[in-house]
Amino acid sequence: MTGRTQRKYVRKDNKKLITDEDIYHMLMLYKYQRKSLNQIARQFSLEVTEVRAIIGRRTGGSCCG
Repeated sequence: MTGRTQRKYVRKDNKKLITDEDIYHMLMLYKYQRKSLNQIARQFSLEVTEVRAIIGRRTGGSCCG
């Protein structure tokens, strides 16, 4: 995957970057604890569209495939 840059997500409340551990935590909340995208977005202070993009990329929910 050359030429692609990884998207950096920033929390709105304290302007810190979302780490790989945060992304792992989001995936576990979504997959195993059945949390909604709205709940996860509030917890990590992100937009719902950003959470949807993060979870979609990590779970293989792409359009090509």
